[in-house]
Amino acid sequence: MLFSCSFLALTGHFARAQSGLYEGIRDCGVTEETPSYAPESAPNFCFDVDAIQESCTKVWIRINLHFFLDDNCEGTLDPLGIQNIPGEDAYKLAEDIITRANSALENNREQWVQNLTWGIDPADAKPEQCVPLRYVLSGVYVWCNSAAQNTSGFIISHFQNNFGQNIDTEYNAYYVNVPGGPNGVANGQPGNAFTGENFGVSVFNHEMGHLLSLRHVDEDDDIGDTPRIRFQYDYNCDGDLTDNFPDPGIGWEGRWRQCYDNLIHSDVTYDRSLDYDGDGVTDYADLCNMPAPCDPYPCCDWDYVNNNIMAFSRYTECCAAYTEGQITRILENLSTNTYCDYIEEITEDCLPPMANIHVLSNEGDVDDCSYCLYLSASMHDDYYQVDFYESDGSFFYSTGFLSGPANRFCISRTVAPPYGYLHGFQPGETYTAVLRVENYCGDEAEETLTFTFEAVECAVEDPVGRIAITGKYPNPFSSALQVDFTAEETGHLEIWLIPAAGGTDVLAHSEYLDAPGSYQRTLSASEVSVGTHYLALCLDGETIAETVIKQ
Repeated sequence: MLFSCSFLALTGHFARAQSGLYEGIRDCGVTEETPSYAPESAPNFCFDVDAIQESCTKVWIRINLHFFLDDNCEGTLDPLGIQNIPGEDAYKLAEDIITRANSALENNREQWVQNLTWGIDPADAKPEQCVPLRYVLSGVYVWCNSAAQNTSGFIISHFQNNFGQNIDTEYNAYYVNVPGGPNGVANGQPGNAFTGENFGVSVFNHEMGHLLSLRHVDEDDDIGDTPRIRFQYDYNCDGDLTDNFPDPGIGWEGRWRQCYDNLIHSDVTYDRSLDYDGDGVTDYADLCNMPAPCDPYPCCDWDYVNNNIMAFSRYTECCAAYTEGQITRILENLSTNTYCDYIEEITEDCLPPMANIHVLSNEGDVDDCSYCLYLSASMHDDYYQVDFYESDGSFFYSTGFLSGPANRFCISRTVAPPYGYLHGFQPGETYTAVLRVENYCGDEAEETLTFTFEAVECAVEDPVGRIAITGKYPNPFSSALQVDFTAEETGHLEIWLIPAAGGTDVLAHSEYLDAPGSYQRTLSASEVSVGTHYLALCLDGETIAETVIKQ
C-alpha cells in the first residue's frame, strides 16, 4: 500500500539585468532620453526587467481578437457551435475575455508544487508572485468568411496571412475550431499569434504564455521553479511497485505518472472507476474512495495536480500560477527590440485607455430599428465622446462627453413626424465617426471609423429593442410623471418629453445605467407645456416612445 512522489529540484533566482531602479524606458510610454544599455537582440533593451519585476509596474501589451461567422454574417461566434452568440455580441465578448484574463493575472496563485508538504526547505518556498503583464484590446474583428471559419486552428499562418492586423506591433488571437485534443495553438515560443476554440481564460493565458516565450511545464520546461509533480502508485495494494499489468491495463506500477486534473474537485465529470489489470472487470468503483488497505489515489488531491499556467492541467481557469522564473522570462522576451514594440504603455496607476469603434458587416440588414456603431470593446474609459463629420470633413454632430464606459451609439428614427433620423442623419450618406475615450486621469485615446449610413425602416411605434417602457402614470399628468422601464443592457440613457404638435423638447432625465434590469424614474413636468407629448427613452441612441398628456 504505497505510492511515492518526486519533483524536479528548485533552483535559485534567475540571473537578471543590472540591479537598481529604472535605468530608462525607451519607446514604451515614457519619454526619458536615457540611452539603451543593452544590444537590440538582448533583454533590457526597452525597459529594466529587474526593476519592473521588483516594483510590479504593469506592462500593457496590445492584442487583437478575431471572430468568424458564415459568409452571410449569420451563425454563432462560438467555434464549436455550442453557444448561440450573435455577431453583435463580439465586441462585448472581446472586452469580457480581456477583462477576465487580466483578472487572472492580478490574482496569481502560489504554485502548489512549491507547497512545503513536498519536503521543500522553508527557505526555498516561494509565495504568490506578482505578474506585471496586462493586456489591452487593440482591435476586434468579425469576419464573415465560411472558409476561414472551417479552417483548422492548427494552420495559424492562414489566419495571420489573411486576417492578421498590425502583426509587427500587436498580438493576434483567432477564435476557430482546433481539431483533436488541444483547445488552442500558438505559432511560436516566442510568437505573435494563437488560435483558440473556447473563450476560457485558461486557454487565453496559456497560449499567450507560449507567445511570451514559455514552454510546457510537463515537457521541456527548463525554468527551475516550475518542477513537475510525479508519482508512482501501488494499484493492486500489495505493498510494492513491482507489478506489471499488460495492455489494456495500467502497465508497470513503478512508472512515474502525473495528474492532469483533480478527479474529485474538477468541473469535468470523470469516470473514476478503474480496471487496472485490463481483464474487463472493474477493480475499483471509485479511485477517490479507495477501500482499505489501499492508499487514496493521488489525483484526487490538489497537492498532486500542477496548477502552473503552462502545465497540462485543467486547473487553471480560476487558480493558475505563474512563478518567478516564468515572469522573468516573459519580461526578458518583451524587453527585447523584437517585442517591445508590442507594448502599449508601462504604468501603475492610470490604466491606458483604448478606443474601439466598429460597425457590423451586416448592420444595414439587421431589423433592430436602429443602425448601431459598437463602442463596447473600448477599455479603461470613464468618459467617452463620439464626433461625426460629413464626407467633406465638415462637423456634423457630437454626443459631448458622457460618463460611464462606452457601449454603442445608435441612429434611430425620430419620434415625431415626418419621422426622419435623429440628429439629421441621411440614409446613403457617408460619415466619419471619431470616438474619444478618457480614463479617470484624463488620458485620452481615439479611433476613427468611416461608414455609410443605411436606412432603418422599422417603425418607432413598434420597435423591438434593448429598452422598453413598462408603465407610465399618472396619464394625464400635471406636476410629475413616473415612468417604469426595462433595459437589456448598460448604457447612457436619456428621457425626453417631446411636444407632438412641435415646440421645445425637454430633456427630463439623463444617467448612465450600469446594469441591465427594471427601473423606475419620476420626471418633473414643470417645464413641459400642456398637451400631447412623446415620452421618448433613448438608450445609446436607440429610441422608443409612447404618448402621454400634460394637463
